[in-house]
Amino acid sequence: MTEATETALPGRRALAGRSPETVDRLLEAGLEVLRERGYDQLSMREVCRRAELTHATAYGYFSAKQHLIAEAYRRHIEQWCRQPVTGDTPIARLSQIFTELGALMAAEPELGTAASAAVLSRDPDVGLIRDRIGLAMVERLRVAVGESYSDKVLDALNIAVSGAMIQAGMNYYTYEEMAERLTSVAGLLLRGR
Repeated sequence: MTEATETALPGRRALAGRSPETVDRLLEAGLEVLRERGYDQLSMREVCRRAELTHATAYGYFSAKQHLIAEAYRRHIEQWCRQPVTGDTPIARLSQIFTELGALMAAEPELGTAASAAVLSRDPDVGLIRDRIGLAMVERLRVAVGESYSDKVLDALNIAVSGAMIQAGMNYYTYEEMAERLTSVAGLLLRGR
C-alpha cells in the first residue's frame, strides 16, 4: 500500500511526508478490525492496539475512523482506476468498468459499507479524500465514454455511480446488481446524449 509520492494536500493531517510504513500499519490494522467487527464496532483504540502504535501517533495521521476508512477506500479505488479500460464502444467500456467496480466492492463488502458512511463525513480531511475519489472516478468514466459525449452526460454518469455505490453500500442491492443497473442507466444516457 505504500505511496511514498503522495501529493501534499492542505488539511489537518496530510499524509505526504509521513512514514509510509506507519500509514500502512494503521490502514492494515483498520481493515483487519473492520472485517472482523464491522464499521459500527471499529474503534481507533483497537486499530492502535493492533498496529502496535500509540493513540497520539495514530491521531497524528488520521483524525478519526472515518478518515482512516476513507483513505483505505481511496487507495482501493485509485488502484483499480489504474487498470486499463477496454471495449470497442462507450457502452461496452462502461459495462466493463461497472462490472469490475461491482466485483471490486463485492470482494471487500465491509469496506464498501464502511466507505458509504465514512466518505459522507464533514471532516475536512475526509473531504479532501472524497474529492480525490471523485476525480479518479470521473477520469475513469471520461476514458470509457470517450470524447464524443458532453460533460453533462459525464456528470449524469458520475451522479449515477455515486448514488448506486451508496445504495449498494447500504445493502439495497448487491454490487453485481449495481453494475447491471448502472449499465442500464448508461445505455439510456448515451442514447439520449
